[in-house]
Amino acid sequence: MARLILTLVILITAPAQAQDDRPSTFAGQAGAIILDSGVFVVTGNPLFAREESFEYVRRQDGGVTLLNTITASDGRFRVRARFDLDAQWRSLRASGVGLYDGVPVEIQMRRNGEQVDITVKGEGVNLTPTAVCDPDCFINMSPSSLAMFVMTRHYDEAKGGAQTFRWAGQDLDRVRTLSGGKADLTYQGSKVYQRQTLPGRPPRQATVRHYTFVELLPLDDGGTFALDFDLWTDADHRPLGFRVRTPGAGTATTGFRVGWEGVRAQVLSD
Repeated sequence: MARLILTLVILITAPAQAQDDRPSTFAGQAGAIILDSGVFVVTGNPLFAREESFEYVRRQDGGVTLLNTITASDGRFRVRARFDLDAQWRSLRASGVGLYDGVPVEIQMRRNGEQVDITVKGEGVNLTPTAVCDPDCFINMSPSSLAMFVMTRHYDEAKGGAQTFRWAGQDLDRVRTLSGGKADLTYQGSKVYQRQTLPGRPPRQATVRHYTFVELLPLDDGGTFALDFDLWTDADHRPLGFRVRTPGAGTATTGFRVGWEGVRAQVLSD
C-alpha cells in the first residue's frame, strides 16, 4: 500500500511537459483553449466511409493544434492524427498513430526548409521517407479530411481566381507518401441557408462559404492523378463539409458535420 501511495504522489506532482508533441495527445499543456470541435460523417464510396472526430485547440504560444480521430465504418482501422500550426495557421509538424497491414505505427512529420522529414516506426517497421515541398507547404495525413480546410484561411479573396497550395503527406492507414502534391483552390461565394430549428426556438440561419479545388497527385510514372473537391465552411472558416469526385467512381464521397444535416441537403441540392 505504501508503494502504491508513493506512486500516485509521483504521478500527481510530476511537472507537465511544456510542449508535448507526442502523436495525437494534448495532455500536460497549460493555457489551451478549444476553438472548435465536432464530428464528421463520411459516406458514399464504401471504401472511404468513416467517422472523424476533431478538436481545434489554441495553444498558449498562440498557435493552433488540430486533433483528429478517424474510424473506418467497416472497422478496418482506427487512426489518430495531430497537426501543429503556428499563429498564422501555417503548418509546422504533424504526428499520428497509424495502422500498416495490422501493425500499429507512430508517424512524425516535420518541415525542414524545402522538404518534410518523415519517420514511421512500429514493430518491424522503420521508414524514413522525405517529401519535397516548398517552405510554405501544408502537411496532411490521409485519410484525415480536416487538415485541408486550413487552405480557406489563406485564400486571398481580393486576388480571387484559382490559388495554388502545396502539400506533403504520409498516410495513416497504408504505406504511402505524398511528395509535391498541390491543390488549386477557388472561392465560389457564400449563401445563407436555413438550419434545423429546435422546437419552441426561433428560426436559425447560417452563412455558408463554398470553395472548389482540384487536387493534383504526382504518379510514379511522371503523370498526375486529379480529384475534384467542394469545400463548405461557415462564415468563420469552421469546417462544415466536403465532397470529392474520384475518376472512375460512380458515387461521390461526401463528408458533413453532425448537426448540419439540413444544410447538407440544401448545399448538395444546389
